[in-house]
Amino acid sequence: MGTEKEGQWDQSVADAYSRLECLILEPTTEADLFSRLIRVYLEEEEVRIRQKLKRKSSQRISRVMHERVGEFLSGQLAGLSFQVIDGLLFMKKDEQLVGALKCIPDLGSYDTPSWNATLARFAKQYQKRFKLAPEKLLFVVCSLAKSLDAAHAKALTGIDVWCGAALTTPAYRDALQVYVNKYVEVMDALPQPVNQVYFLSADVHPNALACQLLRGEKASMPDRWLQPSVSDLIQLLQTKL
Repeated sequence: MGTEKEGQWDQSVADAYSRLECLILEPTTEADLFSRLIRVYLEEEEVRIRQKLKRKSSQRISRVMHERVGEFLSGQLAGLSFQVIDGLLFMKKDEQLVGALKCIPDLGSYDTPSWNATLARFAKQYQKRFKLAPEKLLFVVCSLAKSLDAAHAKALTGIDVWCGAALTTPAYRDALQVYVNKYVEVMDALPQPVNQVYFLSADVHPNALACQLLRGEKASMPDRWLQPSVSDLIQLLQTKL
């Protein structure tokens, strides 16, 4: 970068972080974690620009994301230790495994449109890699952007929409939560899916919001959080301590 362009980029980055702080109108547990995830993408874009890379590193994003989730949880849960290994956050109490958490940016970024198949693949992978019992595996899905199937929603709940993205509009706010609840209930990929799968945003993706902030575009934090959310996850972990 030339000196002038470098100065412009530095200002854009500084403005992005400043605007992110201003976006958090209500300091909830979910907003705290979501803002940390946005920062992961902002920092990765800085790395990409500085090193003149063509694209962001998904491996680095995954590692840093799980490190930040560990830092976040350590501030909420005293007595737990955290360690990131191969894209998985291990949580221990007195050297005893409490759980292992996988943070997924969005389910649409994987090979299959089926949430159940995606989680089943992870469960099988980590059971083989770490001898990890399926009931110890927890998931946090950051956003349902690109992850909704209109046909499946209709089959499961009777909700009739023209496309999956329509489910994230205000008119379908309650209907989407019903769909998420039913979808999780019928999962057979995990022994206790209602206690193992947690969500954050319905439509706002942390990567997309980071890009908006860097471009100086209008941006806003999610105005709702899906259930079960991170607060429920923290409550679950507290019962295991």
